[in-house]
Amino acid sequence: MDLPNRPALPIRAWSAWRRRGAKYVWHKLLRRSLGRWPALKRRLVYADPREYWTLRGGDDYFREQEGQPARAERARWMAGRIARYQPISILEIGCGYGKQLRELRRHLDCPLVGVDFSPTQLRYARRYLEGLDRIELALASGERLPFADGQFDLVLTSAVILHNPPPAAERIRREAIRVARRWAAHNEDSDVSYNRYGYDTIAWYRAAGIPLAEAWAIPTDPSPSPSQFCVAELWRA
Repeated sequence: MDLPNRPALPIRAWSAWRRRGAKYVWHKLLRRSLGRWPALKRRLVYADPREYWTLRGGDDYFREQEGQPARAERARWMAGRIARYQPISILEIGCGYGKQLRELRRHLDCPLVGVDFSPTQLRYARRYLEGLDRIELALASGERLPFADGQFDLVLTSAVILHNPPPAAERIRREAIRVARRWAAHNEDSDVSYNRYGYDTIAWYRAAGIPLAEAWAIPTDPSPSPSQFCVAELWRA
């Protein structure tokens, strides 16, 4: 999927209004104008994660992500770490447009499943992952996954839990553990650098008494200290 040329701002604004309506343009305006007031931005923009990603997913988000070398390096690094465990199946909760799934496919040949609650993101994922074998996509919420207990060898979240308020974040973690057979892997930020919720996922697993195979900051990130990567060992029979 090629990254198209970026037009001038007035043209982008007009195009956004024509393609996706006034609600989308208003959403973008709030995101850009409330950077100095993170609490207000979180309350107005991130109040409903489902609506947020349905609105944000699309051309602009794709350009933003694909235009950042650090994002690609993080995806490669995580895929390499996960590949060391040699899982026989993987579920990614909140797969977005499929960036991490695509990188996982470069490292592993096992079946991959991605779920997201944003139809917009999944439309992009189907295009982005076109031609890659053994990847399935489904519209579903991480708070209530349509899968059996222990159905996947490894379950992954990457910058997903941090978009959700505490009750929803707790449900997503519990669902990840429920459907994982051997490992639950997470890349989540521990602060609110990006005006979202921040969670110490490593501390959460330790408090729950669940052993961690690894737990550390992602060394490839420009600001690695708040960016955690951990793999919990579940080993369900």
